Amino acid sequence: MLKKIFRSSKTNEQEEPVIPRVYNEPYFYGRITRQEAEAILEVNGMKDGLFLLRESITPMGNFSLTMAFDKKAVHYAIEKKIDGQFMIAEGLTFRDPIELIEHYQTHKTGFVTVPKIPCQRSPDQDAIAFRGVSYQDLHNHMKATAKNLNASLSQALGAKREAMLMHVVKNMHEKMPWFHGEISREECIRRLETDGHQDGKFIIRSRADGQTFALTMSSDNAMRHYFILVHDGETYSIENGQRFKALIILVDHYHNKRDGLPCKLTVPCPAPETKHQTWERYINLSKNLCKANPANPVRRGSSTSRETSSSRLPLPPRPRPAPPIPPNALGWLNNHHDEEEDELDALPDLPAPVISQEQAEHLESVYIDIRDDVLSNDLRPDQVRLEGKLGSGQFGEVRRGMCYLTSRSNPVPVAVKTLKNNDPAGEKEILSEASLMKQLNHQHIVRMIGVCKGESLMLVMELAELGPLKKYLEKNLDIRVWHQLELMVQICDGMRYLESKDVVHRDLAARNVLLVTDHFAKISDFGMSRMVDNSSAYYLAHGPGRWPLMWYAPECLYFHKFDSKSDVWSFGVTMWEIMSNGSRPYDRKKPQQILHFIESGNRLNKPRNCDDRIYEIMLQCWEFSKEDRPHFQLLKISLEELYREFLRLQI
Repeated sequence: MLKKIFRSSKTNEQEEPVIPRVYNEPYFYGRITRQEAEAILEVNGMKDGLFLLRESITPMGNFSLTMAFDKKAVHYAIEKKIDGQFMIAEGLTFRDPIELIEHYQTHKTGFVTVPKIPCQRSPDQDAIAFRGVSYQDLHNHMKATAKNLNASLSQALGAKREAMLMHVVKNMHEKMPWFHGEISREECIRRLETDGHQDGKFIIRSRADGQTFALTMSSDNAMRHYFILVHDGETYSIENGQRFKALIILVDHYHNKRDGLPCKLTVPCPAPETKHQTWERYINLSKNLCKANPANPVRRGSSTSRETSSSRLPLPPRPRPAPPIPPNALGWLNNHHDEEEDELDALPDLPAPVISQEQAEHLESVYIDIRDDVLSNDLRPDQVRLEGKLGSGQFGEVRRGMCYLTSRSNPVPVAVKTLKNNDPAGEKEILSEASLMKQLNHQHIVRMIGVCKGESLMLVMELAELGPLKKYLEKNLDIRVWHQLELMVQICDGMRYLESKDVVHRDLAARNVLLVTDHFAKISDFGMSRMVDNSSAYYLAHGPGRWPLMWYAPECLYFHKFDSKSDVWSFGVTMWEIMSNGSRPYDRKKPQQILHFIESGNRLNKPRNCDDRIYEIMLQCWEFSKEDRPHFQLLKISLEELYREFLRLQI
């Protein structure tokens, strides 16, 4: 087949190899994981604007730019379009990733900061094509194959690169130290046991049928065996797993992702005939990966020995010492009754009206238009008609209603928070909530329409027909991962907006996220929200109340201090709820048990079937020290990248 592709080519001995320039850039690291990219930036200083380029793990041919900002790593997907051009989301197109980077070095649009400092590889560090194979190795193989086929090097390494690449990697497994040829299962076990158990150590062998292969790996001091099926002689897969065009790509994938295995593949058990030089090069390619390069500007005091985040997945963060606790700071917990879900669970489970995306978009524009008209004046009692009950709270209940703005206009569906018994404390709370909500205007925040003062005080807001996200998750157990990520991105975007407005929500949870449609989320319930004063970096609560403890960061419980970073902790718990189909965090642990659990370095377990990268974002939100937690802007970027990937794969 390849000979047909290159049939018209002629060898030119003077022809210079035309390797795409991206593969020769010193800041290009090859096909490494996002966790490895983060570790590389960390070991080289993590200065704002420090960046590296990597080829995406999936799909091949796409790239990612990883850049440091605010002591965190930000990832931007660079997608290859059908016409061969490259672009970031909603950006311009360029002929290659290098031209793209050069453009954005003088145009910040689309990035949190300018990619101004290339993070260069060490002189002895090659860009990785696959585990144990550098791009230099790969291109040497491609050149040799082109020569054997009497093909043009410029075509083999340029325009027809993909065809040549797949031809070369198809049989490259035969040269890998992890491939042991045709041996029996018993011999495979003997070799692994002789070499010593280590989680992720592995062997791949040919099976006796001459058509299929087998993977044997070590995990928890035990052997695990997996058939590798060959589909039509073209693709390879572990049973029920993803298909790959070559064994070496399959191994590379499971080095980077556990994806159904008990752990990631780590180090090969070398075949007896493996040459020392081959083995040494294989190991050194990964060993030198997270190595500081003196040419890179390392920030003073930065660590050069930090463990990569991939090595701790899917385990929780290491225990960190708890801060000194003021005397009697937690005495209130002993008599605290956490009722945060009692009222929600007691609500009747009524079918919600279903509206189309077009109807939702129309309502969104109506709410935006009428909001400015009525915010400055109170609504009259005759303009609000109450209907069925939607929920209840400490001072009243929330009911569905219709709002009549003029006698000529159509009524608008609304949600109305009503006050019961004209409680003065409740009236103060509702007016405080209205004062704050009046300043908020964002598509993923429930907007306030107005206040109505009649027989009782009423707060009139946008209506989200599908109701609480928690209820939706409990009913839709088959929700796809891309859909879950879509909702996370929207919630994160709303929280990013609140952070920019110096508003602390203090009650973010799946029960307080409402759905307009299946794919349109809004953050609600601002009864506990507060504006952070300009003179302080946080809001200090004067005393504990009916607090949702399972969603609160340690500093909230110890010191009653709240800021956007404590909301980030709550967002991590909300992510966990979404991936757990609305399950209750920490099961039925009591408040003191939850605190002890967190202080000991434990975190909520990874939800079943949750991708390691999603769980890693949760763990970042649950860093004990709030300074180590990311801002919502960075969280949104990370989640959007995952959302696009899972949507493309329809997972």
